[in-house]
Amino acid sequence: MEILSYALAGLVLVWVLSRQFSGRFVSFRRAVVLPVVLVLVGLDQACNADIRWTGAAVGVVVLDLLLMVGLGAARGAAVRLTERDGYLYQRGGWPLLVLWVVSIGARVGVAVLTTGDARAAAATTVALSVGVSLAAQYAVLSYRVRADGRPLRPGARDRRGAVAGSRLDP
Repeated sequence: MEILSYALAGLVLVWVLSRQFSGRFVSFRRAVVLPVVLVLVGLDQACNADIRWTGAAVGVVVLDLLLMVGLGAARGAAVRLTERDGYLYQRGGWPLLVLWVVSIGARVGVAVLTTGDARAAAATTVALSVGVSLAAQYAVLSYRVRADGRPLRPGARDRRGAVAGSRLDP
């Protein structure tokens, strides 16, 4: 189970990083799906794992999730928003890369510095941590996009279902 968690998280990270650094027009459609899937997979793995959920194990997972929320929010703030062809465009730069390295390092540190039940819990909740971290990143980025006011590419829909292409006035 532990190897599956790390493999899934690794594949997701490679895919997410390649998309964030190649740049793309802002779209709300895909921003919700991946974090929700990862959180559900992570919760399923945590619930079905053969782990003793001691106070230390729960504490490590809660602290890990709080750390991942903070780092995800920082990554969401670090994404560059520019205009390309008249529409809002997002792309990662060096600050985002540094924050991803810190996020991965923090997650590895949690797994390495814990022992016993806490280590097993940390290893089992990798998908959950990545999902929560991406959700925080996308939430901050979504807030920034709404506050930015530049037009989204036609056909892109926001969470309310409104078609973009005009300014997103509150």
